[in-house]
Amino acid sequence: MVKVTMEPVTRIEGHAKITVHLDEAGNVEDTRLHVMEFRGFEKFLQGRPIEEAPRIVPRICGICDVQHHLASAKAVDA
Repeated sequence: MVKVTMEPVTRIEGHAKITVHLDEAGNVEDTRLHVMEFRGFEKFLQGRPIEEAPRIVPRICGICDVQHHLASAKAVDA
């Protein structure tokens, strides 16, 4: 098995790395995203009505607010 590590992962806030495990044929067997720090944003939502998530979550990041908004709206709909 071959292990490929991409570090650091850029274009994100914080520090992370990606580890990809390949089998003998070169096919992806497993992929892991390792985030090195706990940011704790999920604590903002604990105890609040689920309908508030799409209004709160976009404020986590100033760059990708639309992506956070859409992901939280999809999670509320699920």
